Amino acid sequence: MSAACPDIPIVVLPENNMVRGRTRPAAPVAAALTAATDALMRLHGELLNPAGAGDAARKAMDAAVEENDRLAVEAMVVPMDAAALKPIVPNHEYFGVRTAPVDDARLVSEVTTIIARSLRDLRNARLDLNDQAYEVHAMAKILEGLVPSDGAAAQWDEAPVGGEAPYVPGDDELTRWVITHHFYFVLNLAAADAVSRATAGLADGDRDAAFDALQESIAYVRGFTAAMIHSGDMSAPCYDAKVRPTMQPPAVPVALTGRTQPEHKAFRKAMRNLVKASPQTFAEMAATDPELALARDALLEADLQDIERHISVTAALVGDDRSIVQGEASAESAIGVLRTMRHSRAELYRDLMRFGDPVALIET
Repeated sequence: MSAACPDIPIVVLPENNMVRGRTRPAAPVAAALTAATDALMRLHGELLNPAGAGDAARKAMDAAVEENDRLAVEAMVVPMDAAALKPIVPNHEYFGVRTAPVDDARLVSEVTTIIARSLRDLRNARLDLNDQAYEVHAMAKILEGLVPSDGAAAQWDEAPVGGEAPYVPGDDELTRWVITHHFYFVLNLAAADAVSRATAGLADGDRDAAFDALQESIAYVRGFTAAMIHSGDMSAPCYDAKVRPTMQPPAVPVALTGRTQPEHKAFRKAMRNLVKASPQTFAEMAATDPELALARDALLEADLQDIERHISVTAALVGDDRSIVQGEASAESAIGVLRTMRHSRAELYRDLMRFGDPVALIET
């Protein structure tokens, strides 16, 4: 159970950080995956309809929720006994996350349940249409990745128990905070994997593999930014009263910080490796492969926009206060710390981007 929301069952993420399937699922699950993915892409199209998102978008959302609920039921396996699994960081204890070796059946079960819950909440969230579209597109990409095109037929250790419905959480803001963070973690793992594959493709001279992986990673980064915004869909007084107190003593043993979140740390490590493996300036890369240069640029831009929007969320919910882990002696607010992180990232990316930010940090 989650320390923040004890009613929500533990979610088990793969110990190897891979949220892609290796084997093709059994026919009923594969059919449900296809139907759910198609419904998400129809919703994505309606959200971005040039004529406007009206009643058709609402109907497409209802249909996507229904198909993804059906998928979660079809793919559900017997819940793992998580009592013996220990959280690897305090954040996992708080959000009700554990890691363990999982076969593809459990991976599909866990991921589809996480997506179904997030989508159900998104239906009632007050989220910008473009962010909704990014989040929905990322959901579809994750589902596509559960069915490898070259995978062997399913020989799963655990068979879906189809027909048993996963737990459906409530619709209050603290529950939203928890279940959308579950999806945020999945997207960080997917993005780390895609960026790592792009780096490997560049190192091996496999241009097409690198390009495809960059395009995939862009969808995941934009998706986890949207999921972050989704998780913060609440007023500042609600955050201050219902969420923030649950992340610091006495509600939890130690104050929580996103810096120790292993899923996001995996993504940050992958981005550092990409920059090291691909040091060519934008102009240098564009001279030989403009399409690849623009794909790398779009990923770096998405990463910068992620931390910029993190600043905006923090400004809305925390204001000019310090973060939970900052002491009273800290000379910076939570916003100030994030802004410095943003500038460091922009400085690192500047020459690799088409319109790099000329910011330079001054040592004090």
